[in-house]
Amino acid sequence: MITSAALLLRERGVAGTSVAKVLEHCSGPRGSVQFHFPGGKNQLVVEALGWAGGLVAGLLADASARGASPGEVLARICEFYKRQLIETGFQAGCPVGAAAQESFADPVLGPAVAKVMDDWATGLAAVLVADGRAEEEALDLALLSISAIEGAITVSRLRRSTRPLDVVLDRLLLLL
Repeated sequence: MITSAALLLRERGVAGTSVAKVLEHCSGPRGSVQFHFPGGKNQLVVEALGWAGGLVAGLLADASARGASPGEVLARICEFYKRQLIETGFQAGCPVGAAAQESFADPVLGPAVAKVMDDWATGLAAVLVADGRAEEEALDLALLSISAIEGAITVSRLRRSTRPLDVVLDRLLLLL
């Protein structure tokens, strides 16, 4: 259910991801939602965001541990989203970015999205610090990078082109 919710979030956002659609997507029984997610849709969405965010945070932690360059990390992230956009006919964006657009003021979902974004910024900043950047500069560059990539994903979906991600990557590489 968590994976199905995350997959639906990346295509339909929070408003378009109902419990019924999640159950249909994963072929789950209706009663299982109340059992596993007594907090209902909000709990399911929070856990889906945590799962999706954890995938990227894990990638960042692995990259930092193996000494990957910031450019290599950003290129991998951009390539992942480019591939995902192309494979889904530009239907699938980032579930966290989609939730951020809709839920920034929600008292439950807003903090969950903010935590994922903070985890990503911390993870990317660690890669930048390992590459020789000062911590404050690294956090600023990480925030800039995440913001630019999320924006590029949105514009890529609108234009049905991966060019925005290419532009963001090319420009960010100059800064990094």
